[in-house]
Amino acid sequence: MASTLLNRARFWEQEYSLTALLVMLVVTLFVVTPLASSAMIGSEITLCFLAVLTITGVAVVSGRRIVVTVVMLLAAAGIGLDWAAHFEHQVPLWILDNLVRAAFVLMLAVIVTIQVFRRGNVTHHRVQGAICVYLLAGLAWSYAFDILRVLDHNAFRVADINQAVLARTGMLRYFSFTTLTTLGYGDILPVSPFARALATSEALFGQLYPAVMIARLVSLEILGRRGGEPAH
Repeated sequence: MASTLLNRARFWEQEYSLTALLVMLVVTLFVVTPLASSAMIGSEITLCFLAVLTITGVAVVSGRRIVVTVVMLLAAAGIGLDWAAHFEHQVPLWILDNLVRAAFVLMLAVIVTIQVFRRGNVTHHRVQGAICVYLLAGLAWSYAFDILRVLDHNAFRVADINQAVLARTGMLRYFSFTTLTTLGYGDILPVSPFARALATSEALFGQLYPAVMIARLVSLEILGRRGGEPAH
């Protein structure tokens, strides 16, 4: 099965894959999940989406059957764990569920970064791939916030919203992206030291990543036009 998947994972070998991923991320994060009939359905859609993309990406970037097989087993375990966490409502299951999700997001971000900086000219597809990494970072931090909320229910202060509403994935994802962009409406506030540290690190990443990434892509484009060999 892993060999078949490896042979079919040609999506990542094309430049348009980065643009397609950006479209899928935007639709999944900002359309499908909010419109899902329940938090569980939206959660499952997101996890399955991340798992499939990560498996195919690992198949292309790594090319090792054992690595692909391990990631596939992790995906199957993660989806089963996700359902168990929703039905059992136990703290260890919820933490493991979010750790698995964060692992898939981080793996996918690494895969996209590799594709953005692979040899060749800088195209608009690669720029859109860099935007994908930015969105994936916001998603990863949302899982970190969710883990922190489970461990410490007083980590966040919410205006006019009870803790049951905050527990839904969409609220902490919303908080993550408003922090990433340093928008900060103030309706959800980090109050514990760990929550503030996480929020501060995400805000710093949100400001530094675009500047560093744009500078890097521009320098690669200039080197490419001059006929030099970009240093990856």
